[in-house]
Amino acid sequence: MRVSGAVVVIAVLDGGSGADLARRFTAAGAAGMLIADQHVGIAEDLAAELDRPGCPVVGVCGDIRRPSDVAALVDTAEKHLGPIDLFCVAGPEGERVVSLADLPDHLDLERLAELVALIGEAIGELVPPQRRPSESTATAA
Repeated sequence: MRVSGAVVVIAVLDGGSGADLARRFTAAGAAGMLIADQHVGIAEDLAAELDRPGCPVVGVCGDIRRPSDVAALVDTAEKHLGPIDLFCVAGPEGERVVSLADLPDHLDLERLAELVALIGEAIGELVPPQRRPSESTATAA
């Protein structure tokens, strides 16, 4: 995984923290980062702390469990930082990094759906089993 020169999105789930991950990417030479947290002010404060010449950092409030928020994060990152190289999910059980090397520079709707699926898999890996919906709850309508 190439970090030097990469544009990185870090999305934080409830119970997770993107601070250490963001600091590691900054130290490794990331070209820019967008940090998203579900709670207002958290990502913005971290972005203000880490923003520097050569690695602009943008902080936004967003919930990656919603496809519309994923689309907004992608748009914001591409607008301010350029094409995304790495999309990271930080959850209560750790971190997962999704490389976008196989996706085109600009994510069209089909590729965005692929990204949403990858993020869904990452969330599944990082959310403790006791916080996941049970089979009976998930299928009850």
